[in-house]
Amino acid sequence: MGRPSGGGSMTQLETRSPATEAPGDRTRRTLASVGYVVVPLVVVVALWQVATMVFQSTFFPTPLAILQRLGTLLTSTGPASPVTSDLLPSVTRMLLGFALGSLWGVVVGVWLGLSRATREVVTPVVEFLRSIPATAVLPLFIVLFGGGDDMRVLFIAYGCSWFVLINTASGVASIHKTTLDMGQVFRVARWRQVLGIVLPASMPTIFAGLRIASTAALLLAIVSEFMVATNGIGYQLIQAQGRFLLLDMWVWMLVLAILGLLMNAALEGIEGRVLRWHRLSRER
Repeated sequence: MGRPSGGGSMTQLETRSPATEAPGDRTRRTLASVGYVVVPLVVVVALWQVATMVFQSTFFPTPLAILQRLGTLLTSTGPASPVTSDLLPSVTRMLLGFALGSLWGVVVGVWLGLSRATREVVTPVVEFLRSIPATAVLPLFIVLFGGGDDMRVLFIAYGCSWFVLINTASGVASIHKTTLDMGQVFRVARWRQVLGIVLPASMPTIFAGLRIASTAALLLAIVSEFMVATNGIGYQLIQAQGRFLLLDMWVWMLVLAILGLLMNAALEGIEGRVLRWHRLSRER
């Protein structure tokens, strides 16, 4: 009997690899991802606008009023401009603390993940320290380091480092022993093993920790400005609340939401490029 006529067409039915994805498909997927974010936000803002126009309240200004006030603050110039005196200092502290805490978390996490004995000894200490809310140790940081920017950066680094440390240690510890043994068989230098084998293999869990740490860094930056501060978004929030400037308070909360979205989008973009191989391996 001859071969079925359809037998040779199986390769034509294979799903197209993401690596050979057409530009049009990639554009549609990007637009769909943006739509999933933008459309719900537009609906919520529209409902909020209608509700605040129908049921007027001093505590809940309209989104239009908030955006107008935000535009006024962002376009004001001079040394006392909210952008230069409050927004930029907060963002700088947040990014420095996030970078320092992430670096510390990755270094210590790799060390713990590679050494089971060290991990078993240090894990109880790590679990004890991270169970203390970071906000509860802020007074201690003020006593030890004063009320300057150095204290705030160290406080942010301390609070967000735990998420990166634990995720990194977990990712490194889950690497298959055969993968690590391969580096030793070929006599690869220890630091080359860490950079070429350990870190790439644990990157998915490291980025998961970085995503959580970025949110924590923003939160801790604002909390650190609630006490002994003279500028920053947190300082402006407290001042607006104390003076009953509710519109300004909503404006600064909107700024925080925008910063959080931008930070998350930036990490998603970096993760998509760094871990493209990981996404492709899962989609095949």
